[in-house]
Amino acid sequence: MAEPELVACMTSMVSWPIEVSPDSPFPLNNIPFGIFTTIQKIERRAGVAIGDFILDLSSLERTLLHDGCFNRLKRVSEAPVFQDGDLSKFASLPVASRKAFRNTLIDWLSDKMSPLFDNAARTASIFIPMADATMHLPFKIPAFTDFMCSDVHIENCSRLAGASTPPSHYAMPLGYNGRASSVVTDGEPIYRPQGIIRNPQDSSTSFQPSKRMDYEAELGVFVSRPLPRNAHINADEADDYIFGFVVLNDWSARDIQFTEMNPLGPINGKSFATSISPWVVTLDALEGARCVSSVTDLRDGGLTGARHLRHKDERSTWDLELEVSVFRPKSNSSAPMMTSRSNLRHLRWSPGQMLAHLASSGCGLRTGELFGTGTISSPNDKPSSRTLGCLLELTEGGKKPANQGAEDADALVFLEDGDEVVISAWAKGCSFGLGSLSGQLLAPREDR
Repeated sequence: MAEPELVACMTSMVSWPIEVSPDSPFPLNNIPFGIFTTIQKIERRAGVAIGDFILDLSSLERTLLHDGCFNRLKRVSEAPVFQDGDLSKFASLPVASRKAFRNTLIDWLSDKMSPLFDNAARTASIFIPMADATMHLPFKIPAFTDFMCSDVHIENCSRLAGASTPPSHYAMPLGYNGRASSVVTDGEPIYRPQGIIRNPQDSSTSFQPSKRMDYEAELGVFVSRPLPRNAHINADEADDYIFGFVVLNDWSARDIQFTEMNPLGPINGKSFATSISPWVVTLDALEGARCVSSVTDLRDGGLTGARHLRHKDERSTWDLELEVSVFRPKSNSSAPMMTSRSNLRHLRWSPGQMLAHLASSGCGLRTGELFGTGTISSPNDKPSSRTLGCLLELTEGGKKPANQGAEDADALVFLEDGDEVVISAWAKGCSFGLGSLSGQLLAPREDR
């Protein structure tokens, strides 16, 4: 008797060529990697996205272990790489091996006579409709570090705090170690956190739910192969240690954060949830989106004299555009509110510089580590074209709605219970995207 998943897939009439909608973020030249399950098969499996389908790499590897590209992977890794429920074994392979494997998948998807399409039963079993799948974290994330690398963002936040931009921002990528335990994937509900908040009237403190909930539009970067402790890399070498990008939302409780900030920086105001999109878009896929930073002194390390932060390659970053929308169920409008567009290329520090600086202490790197770019805010913000990556900036610290002129029910200052934040990212020059990331804010959990 056929397995339920096989029967379901056969009814979807999977055949060559796989049809991909023109507005899909996952055409043939993307092929991002992720981890999924289905109701019929609860084991976590590796796959790649193509249009509205997932190509099941775990099942395909078991079937074709001694053939084609899987045999080549076996010779490199000495073991199957897609059977552990995450992407660690594949991501830790040499760059050339991963690139060759991805190119072979593209060739196979383009060829009617390839192993993906030469057996109807196998074709039906390895192509899973995305609508039938549940996505999971792509790695067992051992560590999470978040940076703060936007001139616009740090200058705005410093001004709102009545301070000047710290000189260290121009000398190195600033960051802090976050909580890997609270990284969740797309669609996971976010509960309004509770914490110690200072009363601005008398400076007393109390433990209560946050009233100033915010999002931060970022990109996340996954580490590929490990770097031993006490080893170092420079900004250009960092590409060899980057597996790929995801969309990232570093949820923030601003009132909790600002109460605890001094002198050691944020803890509970930033550690309760970080959401990431489920599909990891690889560096080789993004080659066409490489670009020169809009910050003119990025290439030589800004004002720093640190050699490990100096790029020799002018095309040191990527033209990745983020768009943020907020859907408010109680709004008078059924349409989401588009709050901003910003771009990675406007950051002072590139992802390569961030990773090189993180490793410069000799801490070492592990496969599956995640680091965030920090809030991506772009210059030239104006009412008709917002470019700021969080509500703190858009509302001038909560003084005015991000969407000025909106009716009371639609006025967006900070996030309300029920609000859903959606962040999407597109690779300019590649005609594909990183997909979207959504998360809904819910009322505090009543379990205290």
